[in-house]
Amino acid sequence: MPRRNQFDFDDIESDALLLVEGIDDARFCAALLRHLNKPDVQIAAVRGTANFRPFLSNVLARSDNLTRLRRLGIVRDADASAASSFQSLRDALANANLPAPSSPWQPAQTGNLSVSVAILPDGASPGTMEDLCLRSIADRPESPCIDQYIVCLSAAGVPDRQLGKTRLYAYLAAGNEPGRRLGEAADAGVWDWTAPAFAQVAQFLSSL
Repeated sequence: MPRRNQFDFDDIESDALLLVEGIDDARFCAALLRHLNKPDVQIAAVRGTANFRPFLSNVLARSDNLTRLRRLGIVRDADASAASSFQSLRDALANANLPAPSSPWQPAQTGNLSVSVAILPDGASPGTMEDLCLRSIADRPESPCIDQYIVCLSAAGVPDRQLGKTRLYAYLAAGNEPGRRLGEAADAGVWDWTAPAFAQVAQFLSSL
């Protein structure tokens, strides 16, 4: 049983709730919400993409305080397919009798409840939150060095099944925040929230 964390869900505490995959994603979104001056958005980590469906059906839809909720946002990675990831969430929402948006970023509303879904990095491309952060630092002087590192690994026959994560943590290790995870880096102020790469997800969180 995972240790209790501030992003573990107990009950609805706000009229705006954001669901994310894991604790690292929660810390990232919490840091961006602080930048946006949105302190009242409750964040819950479901701890894995497979847990969105049971959480929506067995936890959220049956909450005694569901009538208090006005805005529900969900953030998850596209991984191999943005379309498949989005459809999985649409099916999970419909299964829980909750509003299911027709496309990423655009809310669906039934009664007083609005639901919106963000698929990272951009709602269409494959990838993850790490890829989104990499876009924000594409012009940094360290980027060519990271590219050379990846090329070297490939030439050495080292398989890389999570290229975005490898690139990101190489960047953090390059004198920025070595040893920190993505969410911890967000807490430490590494990411420039004004970078164009973050504009879409910032607008999404602002709407909650």
